[in-house]
Amino acid sequence: MKNYEYEEDLDILYINNNFEKEKVVGNLVFGSIVIDVGENGKVLGIEVDCASKLFNFPLEQLSNLDMAKIKVMRIGNMLTLGIVLATPIKEHTFQFAIPQRTGSIPISC
Repeated sequence: MKNYEYEEDLDILYINNNFEKEKVVGNLVFGSIVIDVGENGKVLGIEVDCASKLFNFPLEQLSNLDMAKIKVMRIGNMLTLGIVLATPIKEHTFQFAIPQRTGSIPISC
């Protein structure tokens, strides 16, 4: 069972990290990336708008990924969000540093 959906006509990639079906209590938006956050601060999923442009992948390659997953790591007051996309040829990892803001939804790893 795949944990991602790709809408080719809208060029949106959604990666699900919510296997326990937790309730989403908030979202963090950073450019074209929307992060769904649960009650305990867990990253439950991410939506990437304009995914083919951000990852420099052809549309048909995003439609047929072998695997997609999210990795979250905290370093000081920075959150590192890793997106791993596997194609039949290669596994690609993309990392984004996101500063934690006071008064926003806390994220746990």
